[in-house]
Amino acid sequence: MNAGMIIGLIGGGIGLLVAIIAVLATGAWPALIIIIIVIGIMGTVFWRVLFKPMMVSSRLSKTGIGTTAKVVEVNDTGVTVNNSPQIKLLLEVYPPNGQPYLVETKQLISRLQTSMYQPGGIIPVLIDPDNKDMISIDYEGKGGASGGFGNTNPDKVLTGPWAGMSKQDAERKLFDIDARNKEIFSYGTSCRAIVTKYTWLGIYVNGQNPAVELEVQVLPSDRPAFQATMVGVIMEQSVPKYQVGEEIFVKYDTNNTSKVTIEHS
Repeated sequence: MNAGMIIGLIGGGIGLLVAIIAVLATGAWPALIIIIIVIGIMGTVFWRVLFKPMMVSSRLSKTGIGTTAKVVEVNDTGVTVNNSPQIKLLLEVYPPNGQPYLVETKQLISRLQTSMYQPGGIIPVLIDPDNKDMISIDYEGKGGASGGFGNTNPDKVLTGPWAGMSKQDAERKLFDIDARNKEIFSYGTSCRAIVTKYTWLGIYVNGQNPAVELEVQVLPSDRPAFQATMVGVIMEQSVPKYQVGEEIFVKYDTNNTSKVTIEHS
């Protein structure tokens, strides 16, 4: 909860207290009943929209299992708290052990992060080990104290297309891909592209920089558009710029359009 939200809640509480004192002083009991009803309704709304999700997120940050989930559907609930919209997400969750499953959740997000929550996008989440439908977004990448993503099996990639691969093999594969990407980058032709699918490969490089697989529609200026798939590592802070629907720049081999690499966002 940020400072603005805290100040707003304190201000609202003081206002309600003053109103109740004023009503008691005048003996206007019908008005007092109305105020109590309004407080009850507002309290229920704040509990369901704000306080309960905050308590769940706080608990899962300590005990939850960290993994990833794919956004299947996203809908606006029409609720906004301190300029932060609440969205309804249908997620396909990839637990470290077990089969993927679908779960619905409502989350308050920053209005600056809306591009991160598009169908096809991969997001980090925390799940309750005792109730798989209890879920929260892993904003800080904590991964949980009960053996979250980074701790359940530190030697294996646990989710995504490379699941089951040793991290050593995954890093070696990324090294080879990076060498090929640098080669394409050195001679390739630059053009725009639209991201059509974003998949986290289940591994971070040099901190929290994710290795990702991107499917894009490449838009050359001198030939028809074509589809391409590429793998690379992107900066943590640039993740929103590579979500589905975002425009990026790529370089491609004019003689072999299967060779495409990221230029920049």
